Amino acid sequence: MRLFLLLLFLLPCFVFSQEDTKQKSQFIALYTIGEHWDSEKQPHEQEYFKEHSGFLSKLRKEKKIVMGARYADTGMIIILADNLEAAKSMLFEDIALQQKLFNVEIHHFNAFYKGCLE
Repeated sequence: MRLFLLLLFLLPCFVFSQEDTKQKSQFIALYTIGEHWDSEKQPHEQEYFKEHSGFLSKLRKEKKIVMGARYADTGMIIILADNLEAAKSMLFEDIALQQKLFNVEIHHFNAFYKGCLE
């Protein structure tokens, strides 16, 4: 009986500890302009740009984007996904990528120093 009660008491600990190990990985997505980018137009005038912005907004609301930034001519987001294939699949739902307004390179992201950004 003691063994049964002990197992009953410890079972939630094992269940919760297993859930913690299924943490999603981080991936970095680097965006550059694609072959259908019209250099004569401003970004907001590009075809599919509004849909691209809406898509990223949806990912932010779903807490799939950790952070985003731009540097030089490159856009960057850090996303959460189970694996590289899941990250690619998620991002290629974006019509702007499908229509080659942007190109994207996706890599596993392993932060060695978790600082504070504000």
